[in-house]
Amino acid sequence: MKINKQHAEDLLASVLWLMMAGCAATLPELKTPLGRGEELVTLGTRPGVTVRVLLMTPNTDPKAILVYLPGGGGTLVGQDGRLRYGRFTSLLSEQPFITAVVDMPSDHPGGVAGTDQFRASKAYTEDIKNVIDLLRQKWTKPVFLLGHSGGTTSVAHLGTILKDQRIAGLILMATISTHRGPGVSLSSLPLHEITYPILFVHHREDRCVSFEAALQQLSRLTKSPKADFIEVLGGDRSRAHQCSPFAARQGPENYGHFFAGKEREVFQAITDWIIGKPVPDRIGP
Repeated sequence: MKINKQHAEDLLASVLWLMMAGCAATLPELKTPLGRGEELVTLGTRPGVTVRVLLMTPNTDPKAILVYLPGGGGTLVGQDGRLRYGRFTSLLSEQPFITAVVDMPSDHPGGVAGTDQFRASKAYTEDIKNVIDLLRQKWTKPVFLLGHSGGTTSVAHLGTILKDQRIAGLILMATISTHRGPGVSLSSLPLHEITYPILFVHHREDRCVSFEAALQQLSRLTKSPKADFIEVLGGDRSRAHQCSPFAARQGPENYGHFFAGKEREVFQAITDWIIGKPVPDRIGP
């Protein structure tokens, strides 16, 4: 099998990242104080396995429960003891929802890649089902599953497997629609089995995951009662980030993957979609 230079570099970076992450053996401890309305809960989900969940509650009556599965390795706390995904979680905390940011389970302390088969496993499905059960015991609100990047693989898989009346919709941001080699992405999942409303949000200039491939997934959602797609344009090009800890090198325009400079507009559109307001087809410059 012939492997090109970029593929080899990405594979090497992935192996090195997993080796470094595996040295920790346990999930990093949170060392920074939580904000107002925030609580870190540890939930037993499988025999000998726990999952940490960052709960954020609004000051007003919540309209829904938002279960957020992050991208990257999917881990909630960095090796420095700080919460990851600060910009996204900060904006989510401003929305009228109970937001649950879900960590990777304790048997995967180093996290997993967005195309890792574990994201579509029976074990991980059981983890998220237990998180949903916990949340619904506390609040009887409709549940929406939100994924960014690698988290979209998890959310899409859950959408194909779970037939749960408590789940009211799926939201996919910067979707991993295709992949190279073994693994899982939207293209390998039976999207025709999804029966929930679904919203895609994707930046036109995302250089980490394909905009066109994400758009093509709409035609496969034959059982979804509602499938919307928001194209995002423009933003702050100076705030480029690496696609994931598994990437060997960062491209020049990866600002789009994290909606840099457009985050607030994106999360406002997501909020509007959840509460039943019209949403635009495009968020422009």
